Amino acid sequence: MKIWMAGAGVATLFAAGVAQAQPMMQPEFYFGAQYNYIEGKISGSSNPKLDVFSGRFGAQINPFISGEARLGFGVGSDTVGGTKFELDNYYGFYARAGLPNETAFTPYLIGGWTDARTKVAGNSESTDGGSYGAGVDFNLDPFLALNLEYMRMLDKSDFDLDAISLGFTFKF
Repeated sequence: MKIWMAGAGVATLFAAGVAQAQPMMQPEFYFGAQYNYIEGKISGSSNPKLDVFSGRFGAQINPFISGEARLGFGVGSDTVGGTKFELDNYYGFYARAGLPNETAFTPYLIGGWTDARTKVAGNSESTDGGSYGAGVDFNLDPFLALNLEYMRMLDKSDFDLDAISLGFTFKF
C-alpha cells in the first residue's frame, strides 16, 4: 500500500507539472450516474456481492486533472454464511488524472477518500479510508461519455470494498 501511495504521489506531481505547461482554461463541469457491482472482502468470511447506484458531480480543471464527488445507494443485500450484508450508502471525494489523446478513449487514474455505511447482521457501521483505481471514458460526442472503471473503494486490514462500475458522464 505504501508503494502504491508513493507512486500515486509521483504521478500527481508529474500530472501537475504537465498541467502547468498547458494554457489556462475555464473549468468544465460534469455530472453522471453509475451502476457499481461491489464485492466486499471481509477477513474470516466469504465475500458479499452488492448492487449500488451512484451519482457523481465534478469539474474538469484542465485536460489532465479533474475532481469529483460521488454519492451511492445500495439496492439490495447479500447473505453470506447466514449473515446479511448491506451497503446502505457511500460518499466520496476523488481526483482524476487523465490522459487525453486523439482517440475517443480517455484512460485515467483515480484516487481519493470514501466513507461507506454498511449493515452486517443488522448492525450499522461507518468505515472510511483511501480509495484508488483506474478507468476509461469513451467519448460519444463533446458532451456525452460512457465510463468503465475499477476502484478499490476501501482498503482496510480486515475489510475491503472493490467496485466495477459502468456509467455515463454529461458535460455542461
